[in-house]
Amino acid sequence: MTEENPGMFVRYLANKEGRLVHLFWSDSCSQLNYHLFGDVLAFDATYCKNRYMCPLVVFSRVIHHNLTIVFATMLVANEKEETYTWLLQQFLEAMKGKAPGCVIADRDNAMKKAIEYVFPNAYHRLCAWHLLRNATSNLSNPTFTYEFKKCMLFIMRFQSSKISGSNWLQSLVFNIMNGFVTCMLGEKCGQLLTFAGISLEGFEQHQSVRDYILCLVNSCTLSREAQSELTSVVGDLVLQSPLYALARSVANTLTREIFMLFRLMLSRACTLKVRSCTLTPSCEIYTLSRSKNPNKEWNVSHYRDRSIFKCCCFRMESFGIPCDHIVAVLVYFDAEEIPKSLLIDRWSKNARSKVWEFMEKGPFCWESMRMCRNWMLNDLCREICALASSGEAKFNELRDKFAMSY
Repeated sequence: MTEENPGMFVRYLANKEGRLVHLFWSDSCSQLNYHLFGDVLAFDATYCKNRYMCPLVVFSRVIHHNLTIVFATMLVANEKEETYTWLLQQFLEAMKGKAPGCVIADRDNAMKKAIEYVFPNAYHRLCAWHLLRNATSNLSNPTFTYEFKKCMLFIMRFQSSKISGSNWLQSLVFNIMNGFVTCMLGEKCGQLLTFAGISLEGFEQHQSVRDYILCLVNSCTLSREAQSELTSVVGDLVLQSPLYALARSVANTLTREIFMLFRLMLSRACTLKVRSCTLTPSCEIYTLSRSKNPNKEWNVSHYRDRSIFKCCCFRMESFGIPCDHIVAVLVYFDAEEIPKSLLIDRWSKNARSKVWEFMEKGPFCWESMRMCRNWMLNDLCREICALASSGEAKFNELRDKFAMSY
C-alpha cells in the first residue's frame, strides 16, 4: 500500500503472539484535505461493523461543498483511554503536528481524557447526531426530540429548570452545567456546519480491511465534489430574494451548497425589525424582534472600527454563516454587500486555493497530484471566466479559442 502511495501513513501495534491489535492509516489526499479543512475534527466510532468485530474509528470533516471527507481511519481492539491516546498521537504525527481547534465526539469518558491529553488546546464538544440518537432511544418522545434539536441549532432556548423524570436527561444537563461538555456547539467551537456522522454505504459485517478500504474509496466525495465544483463555477443562480443585492454578493463568494443554507437566513431576516439601538464605547447594540412576537428579542453588536458583527444566538460563530438577525441589521444599514468578516474563507469557492502551499511538501501519490492539479485548474478557470464575461469582445474571443481547441 505504501509503495503505491508514497504519502500513505500506516502505523500498527501487535501483541506478544504477533497478532494485530491496532491499525491506523491515512493517505496523502486525506492529509492534504486535513491541512485545508482540519480546523474542526469529527471523531466517531462505528462499533464492530467488520469481520474482526473491532471498533472502527473514523476522523472526518465537512468541506466547502457541505460534503463529508475522511482524514484517517483506524481499527482498534478496544476503547480504553490508552488506545485512544495512542490513536490520537498517530493522527498528530500523520498530520505533521497540526492539531485541530475543536474535536467533536460522543460522551465516552476514555475518549474525552485522550483528547484532553493529546490536544490540550482543543475544545471538546458533543456530536449532535449522537445526542439526537440517544434522546430518541432513551426518551421515546418525538416532541421533545424535535425541540431538543431546535435547542442545539439555536432556534429556541434550553430551560434546564423544567427537566424532570429522565435519569439520562438529568445526567446530560448535569454534565452540561458542570462544564463537562455542551450540547450547543457554542462560540468557541468554530465554524461547524453539520453533524459528525459519516455514512459508509455498502460496508457489511463480513468485509475485511481490504474490502473496507475499497468501500471507503468508492464512498468518498471525489465525484460528488467535482460535480459540486462544476455547478458552483458554471452559471449564475436565479435569485428570487427581495434582498437581491445581499444575496448576489454572497452567491458570488460562497459555494452553491453553502449559499442554499444561507438563503433561508435572507427570508427570515425580512420578518425582523430593529427596535432600538444602544451606543457603548466599543460598539453599537441593536435590539431586534419579529413582528408576530415582539416580546422575544435578540441583540446584535456591531463593532464599527473592525466591521465585526456578533449576535447573541452565536450562529455565526458556530456554523460560519451569518444569522438572520445580523442580516436584518445589514438591511437596516441599507447595505448592498455582506462584509468580508462575515464570509468564512473555508466555505468560499476559493477554499482550495491554499493547495499551492502544499504541492512542494509531498510526498504525494499520482492520485493526490491529479487532485491538486484539478483544484488549481478549477480556480484558474473561474478567474478566466469572470474576466471573459465582463465584455462581449472578450467573451467571443475566449469562446472561439475554446472551440478551436476541440
